Amino acid sequence: MHGSNPFSRILFISIALFVMRGIFLMIVWRGGVSFGVHLKPRMLLLLSLGLLGIVATSFSMNMFFWKSTEILWAVLLWIIYALWVISPLLIARDLISFWHKIPPIVMIILSVLWVGSGIYYGVTIRTTPLSLSNPALKKDHNIVFISDLHVESVRNRWYIQKIVDRIQKIKPDFVILGGDLMNTAKASYVEAFLPFNQLKMPVYATLGNHDNMGDSDAVLQIFEKTKIKVLRNQSVDIDGIQVVGIDDKSYRNSKKLFEILDESNIASDQAYTILISHQPQKLSKLAGYPIDLELAGHTHNGQFFPFSLIIPLLNDYSYWTYRENGMTAFVSQGIGTWWAPIRIGTQSELVLISLKKAPATK
Repeated sequence: MHGSNPFSRILFISIALFVMRGIFLMIVWRGGVSFGVHLKPRMLLLLSLGLLGIVATSFSMNMFFWKSTEILWAVLLWIIYALWVISPLLIARDLISFWHKIPPIVMIILSVLWVGSGIYYGVTIRTTPLSLSNPALKKDHNIVFISDLHVESVRNRWYIQKIVDRIQKIKPDFVILGGDLMNTAKASYVEAFLPFNQLKMPVYATLGNHDNMGDSDAVLQIFEKTKIKVLRNQSVDIDGIQVVGIDDKSYRNSKKLFEILDESNIASDQAYTILISHQPQKLSKLAGYPIDLELAGHTHNGQFFPFSLIIPLLNDYSYWTYRENGMTAFVSQGIGTWWAPIRIGTQSELVLISLKKAPATK
């Protein structure tokens, strides 16, 4: 996700830890002030470092330890996410306090409602319609596109079953999974994907950066035990539609995008071509290839405010539909979440794509 150079990874992690510690310091400080508790600088520093330590330990436990411990640390990490989400309320309280003092009980109620709404939008799946037309199509098609499942210790088989039930009601021609199947690749998560075997239509997937974290063999087990077919720099014809899946940047071993696309054997004589790229690629980068629609995820649209304002600065595209030179790109905000199922200003979504055969222009 952040480059294959070890130095760049260390630099990114160092910067991320520094920023996170600053946010935790602010949360502890302003949270204490909000409830009339004035902490000394040394205690503020220790508490913020403690929160940072819980985050680091949670990541480690999730990758290496047994299930009960993994769930415990996942819950602790969710609590920290909740504190992170509450931090804008603390800032708003400071601004309002110039005119009116807010009682602590009001802050507690607002915090519960704020986090509660975040959890609601994080676990409630919205169906997002995307309608496109093309005269080259032989007939109409309905496709379900899902990105960023992020299966982990708590959000696992029950959540996949919920998604499969939704797909069965829609009855699409085929399903596309846009990468980040697991939060961290682990063999114990493979069983969560078995509900996909209940589907009668084909299911195709590409890999994301999180699928390259942890046990890489675990990801391959998904495709051995389920009907999901992975497209790794490959193309497949589905009733006149060419679907091309390319590996995430973390798998490419410094290969350029055009090299990966060349390896994928994209045919130019297909009626319609869909490219699946976990991380969104600017359509200008795809010029010269017969691609009609690019499907991507990865960004989560920031997952919660204010990160949704930063995401456009870090990715080619952030969320929704983009068009250029006759090509269309759609970036999903994902059906899962990174760690805690909390979304503020975004919502977990399943994308229903309707491809219509348009009348030929005279």
